Amino acid sequence: MILFASSFLISFVINFLVIKSNLINARDYKNGIQKFHTWDAVRIGGVGIFLGFSFSAFLLFEDKVYTCKLIIACLPVFIGGLLEDIMKKINAKLRLLFAFASGILSVFLLDAYLTRVDFTIFDYFLKNYFIVSVLFTSFALAGVANAINIIDGFNGLASGVGLIIFTSYAYVSFILNDELLFAVSISYLGALLGFFLWNFPKGRIFLGDGGAYLTGFLGGLIGVLMVNRHPEASAWFPLTLMFYPVWETLFSIYRRIFIQGYSSTEPDVKHLHSLIYKRIIKKELSENRPSWLLNSLTSPYLWFLELICAIPAVMFWDNTLALISTCIIFAIFYTWFYGRLVKFKVPKIAKILIPKYILRSLQ
Repeated sequence: MILFASSFLISFVINFLVIKSNLINARDYKNGIQKFHTWDAVRIGGVGIFLGFSFSAFLLFEDKVYTCKLIIACLPVFIGGLLEDIMKKINAKLRLLFAFASGILSVFLLDAYLTRVDFTIFDYFLKNYFIVSVLFTSFALAGVANAINIIDGFNGLASGVGLIIFTSYAYVSFILNDELLFAVSISYLGALLGFFLWNFPKGRIFLGDGGAYLTGFLGGLIGVLMVNRHPEASAWFPLTLMFYPVWETLFSIYRRIFIQGYSSTEPDVKHLHSLIYKRIIKKELSENRPSWLLNSLTSPYLWFLELICAIPAVMFWDNTLALISTCIIFAIFYTWFYGRLVKFKVPKIAKILIPKYILRSLQ
């Protein structure tokens, strides 16, 4: 609990100071194709998260050398995102390169490289060809980092999904009696919560690319370490746990290239969370509601999607067949739900799920 409390307090205080400073270069203005807020907010919430996690980890983790290596491995992906938050000139491909560099560092500093994905033919190449394992692991970590950034668009969305992910990691790490992974998970969970309370519901500060990429990368890194350290854990556990943002990314790439015919790196407003906001929340609850409230009410829908993945992942963390089945079912449900929204045919279940209890509590 000391790890959780210390990282939470540091993150909470630093984010408060960042909000009060209102730095001009760190503002996230309301103009832009992917902007769904009507207020100017600070977008460097990742600073408080990174410092909260790093300070508490270094002060309280027993293995100081390993802690330093872990922080160093996370630096490129965090810095790449933070530079975009401040300069707004670091394109997606360059940010992915920073994330890939963090993946490479993780391999050589932390021995975090995959030797199995629980598919025989792939496992053969991963186990017998180190370069294949290095490239595959680094690519996967960069991809997961980018996936969290893609779903970051509304108050509490990406950070709420992150809280579910790291809570799940902490629980399974506890079951496996892995003190290191439990400490990493619980520390980052505290830092993320310290940010979340300022971000949701009123969006006083945003995660930013630095915070989003860091959250995704560390989520993927814990998964790689868990699979390496515990043969009984299915390699599909971390993938299932993070399958919502991963599938969102893969589906978006397919949609942009093969359906809409443009670059997969171009921003757009056709992500699932964008459609939920425009075709469910605004349509059903737009009367005399403040914009920050409509923005925030979008996120619980996506938290629900994450729970569809996270609950089976935690229940069947050692059962590959069950986890693969979960991913397949989720992909089918997501694609069906997305298709209905595109055709302006909102499923009745979506209206039932409108979080009116949250609406009452936030007003």
